[in-house]
Amino acid sequence: MYKFYEVVKVVTSRSLLSEINGQEAAILGMAQNESGQWFYSVQILENDEGWDVMESELQATGRILTREDFYDGESLSIEVNSESGEGTLKNKTPH
Repeated sequence: MYKFYEVVKVVTSRSLLSEINGQEAAILGMAQNESGQWFYSVQILENDEGWDVMESELQATGRILTREDFYDGESLSIEVNSESGEGTLKNKTPH
């Protein structure tokens, strides 16, 4: 099992992932299915694209980044109108 922000290399033969095969990525999300298999959401370091891959398609590099490498501490909030269900974006707020 990989850790959040761990740098991995994509190693896959799946044609669906051929575009990112061989590239380095960071783990930003993870989930386990009912069979116990792990899946990861990764961000490709070269272009900041997000992809979902299976654990078997990743190889450890021994490097780990930090949360701050991906998130600047600001957040957005949305105010929802209870009658219409529509949302309005509010200003960013620092944490």
